[in-house]
Amino acid sequence: MALSKNKAFTLIELLVVVSLIGILSAVGIVAYSGYTKSSKEKKAELSLNSINLAQQEYKSNNGSYYYYPSCSNSSAQQISNNLFDGTDTLTDQDFQFCISGSNDAFVITAINRSTNCQITLNQKLQINRNNNC
Repeated sequence: MALSKNKAFTLIELLVVVSLIGILSAVGIVAYSGYTKSSKEKKAELSLNSINLAQQEYKSNNGSYYYYPSCSNSSAQQISNNLFDGTDTLTDQDFQFCISGSNDAFVITAINRSTNCQITLNQKLQINRNNNC
């Protein structure tokens, strides 16, 4: 009677494969979270530019810039109502938006309360970020 040799993986081989999958997934999760963070910041920058364009139109219609200095959950809705004719594109983001300034100058601010990332844009289109971004 001939002995048949079973073809199977050993426990060591399975542990090595599982550990490699674990290492690769950990690296992937870290890289993915960095991509999502930067995409949220880029979306906030695009919103700042959209607000800037709406500010220019508002000034040409009204003679002065619009400003809403309070950065709160309701500020995005107020900005949308006054600059974008009620079209809401700001409240679904992780950032809160506010506009400070006067009749002749303004600074648009986007603040992420969870990371303390703050991005600002002024009427000269200069974008600034704090160290948390």
